[in-house]
Amino acid sequence: MSKKNFCLLLSTFILWGSMYPVSKVALRTVPPVTLLALRYLVSVPSLFLLLKARGTMKPLQKKDHKILFAIGFLGYFFSFCLQMLGIARLSGSVSSLLGAMNPIFIPILAAIFLGEKITPAKIVCVAVSMVGVVTIVGTGGTVSVSGALFMLSSVFLWSSTSILIRRVSSRYDPMQVAMTATAFALPFTGLWSLFELRTASFSLPLPSFLAVLYMGFMGTAIAHSLWNTCLKRMDASFCSMFYPLQPLVSSILGVLFLGEQITSNFIIGAVIVCCGIVAAVMAGKNTGKA
Repeated sequence: MSKKNFCLLLSTFILWGSMYPVSKVALRTVPPVTLLALRYLVSVPSLFLLLKARGTMKPLQKKDHKILFAIGFLGYFFSFCLQMLGIARLSGSVSSLLGAMNPIFIPILAAIFLGEKITPAKIVCVAVSMVGVVTIVGTGGTVSVSGALFMLSSVFLWSSTSILIRRVSSRYDPMQVAMTATAFALPFTGLWSLFELRTASFSLPLPSFLAVLYMGFMGTAIAHSLWNTCLKRMDASFCSMFYPLQPLVSSILGVLFLGEQITSNFIIGAVIVCCGIVAAVMAGKNTGKA
């Protein structure tokens, strides 16, 4: 595995891991689907300007319209709406735990639709990392049945979307895929937001405003462009093995910025997650798939 690819994956999941604590700040005053719509209002023009600056925007091929719409509707709209609804009902630790379940779904879907192999090494790496995740966040926290169902449904839909992204990633700049899909999702998200605001309170004080800007630019525009680049360069199943980094990053940020304590479970779980990631890197290096 090249250092560049490793840095891409590491950066992606550091940014995504930071989204859980940041979103909790914004959700204090902004309803969940409205928060998602605001994120997209920031990310779409940001990606457009970045693409223009790089000069890498290409005309969309007619055959790709349906698949890009599906990526936008299923992934960026439906999956992330469900994710925000789940986060609003669950503790940060439980949300990050359920959000790290992509390595279970993506390899199976990649094997069915992309012909990628589910090797014993991949299974072991995923299992080790998930043990680390459970050790870090535990099984406690405020568990809402509806929140858990929202999160798991979101994970499955995003895993399916990642497979679709890999099918078109070779034809367009990863930023263009992210921008197009987000633009397709924005009208649906905005419409749901209008219905949400009829009954939910909304305000945008400075902490929430800054959280929206961070989530829109760094957590959506940049992170999703990085993820699409990873899917373009590497097997989807291999990329998914890095998902356990999300709750690890969330927990570290909780310690640094939210006053949470470092426990023995955190240290043990962090070591286990790192072992799983190292094993995944080594397996990818040996198979030449990373």
